[in-house]
Amino acid sequence: MELESQIEGFRKLGLNVAALSYDPPALLKDFATRRHLTYPLLSDTDSRYIKTLGLLNDVDYPAGHFAHGVPFPGVFVVDEKGIVRQRFFEAVYEERRTGASILASISGETETPSGPPILNTPQLRLRLSSSNPSAAPGQRISLLLDFEMASRMHAYAPGPHTYRALALSLEPNPLITTHQWILPPSTPYTFAPLNETVPVFTGKFRAIQEVTLGPAKAMQEALKAESPSIDIRGTLTYQVCSDTVCYAPAKAAVAWTIALARLDTERTVEALRKE
Repeated sequence: MELESQIEGFRKLGLNVAALSYDPPALLKDFATRRHLTYPLLSDTDSRYIKTLGLLNDVDYPAGHFAHGVPFPGVFVVDEKGIVRQRFFEAVYEERRTGASILASISGETETPSGPPILNTPQLRLRLSSSNPSAAPGQRISLLLDFEMASRMHAYAPGPHTYRALALSLEPNPLITTHQWILPPSTPYTFAPLNETVPVFTGKFRAIQEVTLGPAKAMQEALKAESPSIDIRGTLTYQVCSDTVCYAPAKAAVAWTIALARLDTERTVEALRKE
């Protein structure tokens, strides 16, 4: 299970992991044993807590449906006082954010990934990676762009100015859904000669583009390949300036290859199934 593979990452942030569902204890125990899970699976058979949290999916699974009681898929990040600090939810039950993608969003990690930069200029270096080198249909992952600005250089952040702000445009692809473009907090930069203050990025920082792979039905042809994968391509636009020189707006082609994992279709033993 992908979430199990990320447990240590959550623990390093001081977070424990638990999963809540409406399945009975016997079914959860069987699943945890077969999948060698080390985090607790909590049973809410009458969906009491699911309803209390406002998570009951009675749109797709109304009363009378055999799966009534299923919650909307999501994650709460809760501190030691029980306060919800962040939440990650999907509208469709078949779509799930990966544990690695959640970690990329909450950790603030900016460690430079291994491998040569795809962009290496006197002004900046850029390396690409992804939260998950492989993913299954319906999984939401993070495409990561790690920047390292040269000394005294800055890239422009979105804001009320006429410079070319850092932006990513992905090529249309029927096998992915593109979500938000996530940038770190910018810092104000004042250029005294023009008496202007604008938001910029300096030093090392990470930008994140989240995408969801299409459902299994849409991926059928791609999954027939011996080593199935999906290519995600786009264009990065940016503008860099120093304290004395402002360089022309520039573009860079970017691309990620994500290996496609087949869905786990193994079911629990027949005696425990909820039909």
